[in-house]
Amino acid sequence: MLPDLFLDAIRNKETKISSLHGDGFKELLNIASNKWTDFRPIGKTAFTIGVDSSWNKKAFQGIDFFVIDCIAIDSHNDVSRSKSKWDYGIGNIAGDSLGSRAMLMEINVTKLVLDQKPDIICVDGSIVSNLVHNTNSTYLHNVRSLFEDVGETRILFISKNSTSTNQFKKFGSKAADIYYYNKLGLEPGFSQASINTHISKTLEVTEIYARLSSYVPLIKIEIINGAKVSESEIQSLLNKLYFHSIKGYPYCLKLAHQTCKITNNDVNRLANLYGFKNEFGSRDSLNE
Repeated sequence: MLPDLFLDAIRNKETKISSLHGDGFKELLNIASNKWTDFRPIGKTAFTIGVDSSWNKKAFQGIDFFVIDCIAIDSHNDVSRSKSKWDYGIGNIAGDSLGSRAMLMEINVTKLVLDQKPDIICVDGSIVSNLVHNTNSTYLHNVRSLFEDVGETRILFISKNSTSTNQFKKFGSKAADIYYYNKLGLEPGFSQASINTHISKTLEVTEIYARLSSYVPLIKIEIINGAKVSESEIQSLLNKLYFHSIKGYPYCLKLAHQTCKITNNDVNRLANLYGFKNEFGSRDSLNE
């Protein structure tokens, strides 16, 4: 089957690509260009904290052994000031449920570091996506309560990728918004602040696409209750994010990811510790 599939893909290459770069593509790039501001950040001293979570599970026949964890850590890798939570257990549990619990853990851990009064807290992922995939009222309630007393701290939700079509769908876009901004070039800058209308009735979220350095990927920044954020405020935020960044990505988020990541080997070791070494795995029949 696979040889036939590859041959078919080769024959239809131009047709598939033309569906994306066909009529209206140049117009979309012009619209994106008008929304884009060239800006090269300069490092501005800032105290930044990154928040990320991870989950994984080992599936056996009839049961799952799962692990969830979350950490908030600053860009100086000061473990003594970090805050963390974790959970693990045995049951029959779906990945979506574990993902939802990890999202809630991120919000709760973010609350724990507010008393350190950081300039910026970077939470990994999209709050819009989280709200779409996590319809639990507890999550929305905790998100709203997080912003009741943040003081001068800015809480940013930062994504490495985005499937949002919020800005260009009305112009006939075939790809996500981030694709068109990426096609404008590889120099630093940012897009106009735009209200995400998909969940406006649930929570007011402003989104910005930005590139902190030349020749690095874009990031998507979401700000809750930031509808009136000015261009100068965006520039100030980018200067602070750039101060501790590696290859255009906030270092605190990189640290948080590296610290909390739960690998398959980690789950296997814990499962073995609980005596599941001899249980039949769910994919043993396939030798996987």
